[in-house]
Amino acid sequence: MIAKEHRLNALFEELVPVSGKAESLAGEIVRATCRIGHRFFNDGDMLGVGYGKETCNPAGRFLMEKLPREIGDLVVGLWGMPSEAGYEAVLDILCEKVAEYIDAHPEMRGAPTDDMWDYRDREEDVDDEGWEDCEDWAV
Repeated sequence: MIAKEHRLNALFEELVPVSGKAESLAGEIVRATCRIGHRFFNDGDMLGVGYGKETCNPAGRFLMEKLPREIGDLVVGLWGMPSEAGYEAVLDILCEKVAEYIDAHPEMRGAPTDDMWDYRDREEDVDDEGWEDCEDWAV
């Protein structure tokens, strides 16, 4: 495991509860970042694409709102990116920048936070790739 992944995982263990919203802004930022990474590496979900709209978009919006523009722009770059290799490369940079930012701003560990799921857009965050087209999945 490379050091930057280890650092974000360590922050997750330290700041994010087993379930639900983190108590601090730092924790919720880590939770949102890890949500986007987890959904990509485990299920192939991507921001702004198909089912990723439901599973990742709220986390992405939360990060764009709460982080400085230079880091938020990385999230914007992920939104709807067609290349999985490019997505993974930008996601890797995002994880590194988030860990650095949390380390550089220890006051965020005590700051109150919103829940990333409060950033859901009920009209936009809907899978438009259509499960109804998958007749083979019918039981």
